[in-house]
Amino acid sequence: MFESSKPVIEDTEENRKICRNYCTRCPNAKHHCLDKHQPTELFCARGPSSATSMKMMGCFCQACEIYIKNHLRGGFFCVRR
Repeated sequence: MFESSKPVIEDTEENRKICRNYCTRCPNAKHHCLDKHQPTELFCARGPSSATSMKMMGCFCQACEIYIKNHLRGGFFCVRR
């Protein structure tokens, strides 16, 4: 059976709380008002925002504790499809 090496980030309240320290302050999230589109946070676990026509403007993902703890790669999880 094929197993993905991509880390699975759990969608928990604890992870959302950590995420709020980063996503809510991120230039990309602020510029595109991502708090008004679903999902509003924890994009690394929940997938990209439903907002359209977004540009990559700045990313705080790499500073996030969840990113570091789970050895994630890249960033801009709010934009990537």
